[in-house]
Amino acid sequence: MLRVPFRRPSFVTALFVSLAISSGCTAPERSPHAPASSGGTDVTQASEPSLAGSGAADAHTRGANTGSGATEPLAESSRETEPVHFVILHTNDVHGQVLERKATWLDKENPPPIGGLERLAAEVSAQRRQAEDEGAHVIVVDGGDWYQGTPEGVIDHGAPFVSALALVGYDAMSIGNHDLDHGVANLKRILELSHAPAVVANVRDARGERVDWAPAWRIVERAGLKVALVGFLTPSTPAITHKDASAYTFASAADEYGRVADELSGRVDWILPIGHIGVEEAVELARAHPTVRLCVSGHSHTYLKEGQLEGACLIVQTGAKASALGRVDVWFDPATDQVLSQHAELIDLLGEPEPYDRDPEVARRCAELNAAAQADMASIVGELAAPVTRSKGFSSSTAGNWTTDLMRELTGADVGIHNKGGIRSDIDAGPVTRRELFEIAPFDNTVVSFELGGAELAELVRENAESPKHSGLEYSGLVVRAKSDASGALRVTAIEVGGKPLDPAARYRIATNSFLAGGGDRMDVFKAAGARREEPLLVREMLEWGLVNRGPVTPPNDARCVLER
Repeated sequence: MLRVPFRRPSFVTALFVSLAISSGCTAPERSPHAPASSGGTDVTQASEPSLAGSGAADAHTRGANTGSGATEPLAESSRETEPVHFVILHTNDVHGQVLERKATWLDKENPPPIGGLERLAAEVSAQRRQAEDEGAHVIVVDGGDWYQGTPEGVIDHGAPFVSALALVGYDAMSIGNHDLDHGVANLKRILELSHAPAVVANVRDARGERVDWAPAWRIVERAGLKVALVGFLTPSTPAITHKDASAYTFASAADEYGRVADELSGRVDWILPIGHIGVEEAVELARAHPTVRLCVSGHSHTYLKEGQLEGACLIVQTGAKASALGRVDVWFDPATDQVLSQHAELIDLLGEPEPYDRDPEVARRCAELNAAAQADMASIVGELAAPVTRSKGFSSSTAGNWTTDLMRELTGADVGIHNKGGIRSDIDAGPVTRRELFEIAPFDNTVVSFELGGAELAELVRENAESPKHSGLEYSGLVVRAKSDASGALRVTAIEVGGKPLDPAARYRIATNSFLAGGGDRMDVFKAAGARREEPLLVREMLEWGLVNRGPVTPPNDARCVLER
């Protein structure tokens, strides 16, 4: 079996001019035809000749491929005749996690530190070295949602962090919905500055053409075999990110894969889907295309320790926030272009990396990002007498109760409504830092209030409780009661506002976040509401307002989503 010698990529160190200015990051410089990662004679190539080399500086400035153009022939190399051992290293939903965090799910009393970008980069280096020592051929991919979620990640709308993340040495990186949180122009800017090897196949513009800001796939060559790394982005994106996304159409991964497979037929040996698609969407892809044997997914933050089988397809995902690195060992038959066997595992990023696996440039950039964010984020802004925690499904949480109560207090509204997906962490009892408030509410949403008819409010509450398509809402000033039928489906039995039955003919003042007010999470009724008032506070700033000068705050824990027996 051909052995590929291990070579670390050579990067030209570039200084940040300023982390807080839009032009304040630089990407690692690479030769336009150099591979994005180590691996001897491996060649990385997009599906247009002008994009050859995933580290090419022109990969995002000349316009990406449509996925249907001719592919420039890859360099000749010896093709294996015996089974080839691939190692797929994968991440997803890194969400700007520069720093390690406490693994409370492992030990609540004494949580060990876990993850962070430095540990992630070091573990990729260690796994690459180990795999190549075993004669395996390494491919490194990411499932999207790169920067949104931490103070360090959102500096300059994500550009410095993504530039640091790209140093990990990915061969392809799927775009995530949160990578569009500041609009398409910002995403294009990030890609130009970072040279991140982005891919997305299932997003089309008004002309019906694939977008011109990222190629549909990138082709890497390993052991003489051509592997197409194809990107997919969840079709729910327009409802959960910046309004720019609504100008595009999003096909399902299951539908788009068929078109991609036709376009790549006879041109590659293996198609590997990597996508910012949840496990359910990956299952749909696997069922629609039984020949797909491996799918790298993301978006749902699912921790799949050994992957999940759907038919013959192994679906893998690492959870979120750079806490684990995924590794899949694949044995591939080059004579039949078939996967013979595969094994998946997750490597929790616990413990300090070996010095020789650390990347000094990644460490330097992480230190700069941390320093830029730390002074403000370390400030203690108040104290909690009890923990603030999240919940899922039809239930109330102290985090949701506290947030919506503050919305009502700030605006004088009758009802406060907040989406569960907007609550991103828990906070322990005790002193609260500005960083903790950022982590629980990282999105730049303000508080908006407007009037809504009682009948419309009732329909919205009922649909959200009864439909599995919704992630759930939190309420203040409103209690919704429901029962579960024999099939487990919920049916709303009563809705109360201010302790009285909701009046369909009445008008109620609603306070919510600007994401929902703008129609996010399919809240079209909010978007269509009349005159509105927007408070000059972000949600996290409102939480700080709710803590400052109030002494220890006890978050309310009463049930506002009540499941009756």
